[in-house]
Amino acid sequence: MAEHVRLPRRRRYGVRALFVAATILAVAGIFAVFANRQLLNADNWANTSSALLDDQNVRTQISDFLVDQVYSNVDVQAQIAGALPPRLQRLSGPAANGLQTLAENRTEKLLGRPRVQEAWKTANKLTAQQFIAIAKGNSRAITQSGNAVVLDLRVVLLDLVRRLGLPGTLAGKIPPSAGRIKVMSGNQIQTLQNGASAVNGLSLVLPALSLLCLALAVYLARGRRRETLLGSGICLIIAGAVVLIGRNVAGGAVVDSLAKTDAVRPAAEAVWATGTGMLHDVAQATIVGGIPLIIAAWLAGPTKLAMGFRRNAAPWLRERPGVTYGVVAALVLLIIAWGPIPATRKLIPVLIMIGLVIIGVEALRRQVTEEYPTSTEEDVKASLRAAIASARGRNGHRTTPAPAADRLVSLERLSALHDSGALNDEEFAAEKAALKGGPPVPA
Repeated sequence: MAEHVRLPRRRRYGVRALFVAATILAVAGIFAVFANRQLLNADNWANTSSALLDDQNVRTQISDFLVDQVYSNVDVQAQIAGALPPRLQRLSGPAANGLQTLAENRTEKLLGRPRVQEAWKTANKLTAQQFIAIAKGNSRAITQSGNAVVLDLRVVLLDLVRRLGLPGTLAGKIPPSAGRIKVMSGNQIQTLQNGASAVNGLSLVLPALSLLCLALAVYLARGRRRETLLGSGICLIIAGAVVLIGRNVAGGAVVDSLAKTDAVRPAAEAVWATGTGMLHDVAQATIVGGIPLIIAAWLAGPTKLAMGFRRNAAPWLRERPGVTYGVVAALVLLIIAWGPIPATRKLIPVLIMIGLVIIGVEALRRQVTEEYPTSTEEDVKASLRAAIASARGRNGHRTTPAPAADRLVSLERLSALHDSGALNDEEFAAEKAALKGGPPVPA
């Protein structure tokens, strides 16, 4: 194992500067990847809208909006009065109010029906395609009805009118502009197009630059590359944690600005949580990506547990690469099948993960070959027996002394293992004491 050295001052500060730059770039890259996937992908936009409709609080607000659209664009009371006998027309007002409450409750239930949800998803996907076309400069017109990007829910609105059992003439009186929600105005289009161009490029460039900074830091830290690899993993974890904390803090401010009343607040919180769910996933993936770097740095480190692992795994890592890679492949397949983060279910991230695992395994094999070039499986078994004997001695168990001739052979064997580095001083002393039948001798 390479001797640890203190880096020259300039190189030391250079590595630290690369750490800071990598963390900042990673944070910015997480937001860029989120924006690219969420805002510039029609399928993701539509799936998010469907997830929003699954929330009870959001459905309540949407149902209120749709029913309000009917009542604000059509004189429902007059329609009811016209259908009643002259003597009952005075009841048209209470009937209209009662029908409105009934319609809101009924609409909320209808929004949970597959057909209505599919219409909702289709409307959102069309809006997303319109939004993306404008953002990329591929649209000749802002919309067909004005200088704005709108979510057109008229199809959903008319379907609900029919499902509520309202008169057929009522649907024909709803104006074309009803049921439309403005997403953005025309004076924001240029800003959107500039931002979309930046997001498209930055979603690839920023993560690549962050990883490049970390790789350069590891390269420059010759003699302390293990510590630098550990620092790289910590940088990725910090970047992901900063985004998650920022998401929570910003969410409170955004919800406060949108929710003017307490009745709307649950829906606003649900919209924020669902709409930024992909941001949470990307940040979480960044944190998970930093954990293997920390584990790799720990496995290569000087701790007693890590050294024991390398010593015991050395014969298989060095002499049996097939067994080594078989075990590693099984672990990778288990992670992919588990799918703890969305990235483990996508081809390119999985291929990157497999490549990094192979590089890490080869580096570990090279290290154990240098540290334990002659250790065998028998050495490992002897080491494990010594550890068990040491544990039994600490727990007060007595061991039966071996015959003198056998003890002499065993002591010679232990000395050889100790000289080769297969046993450390503590293990050697414990096994020696066990052979003599006495308590373990402190190292």
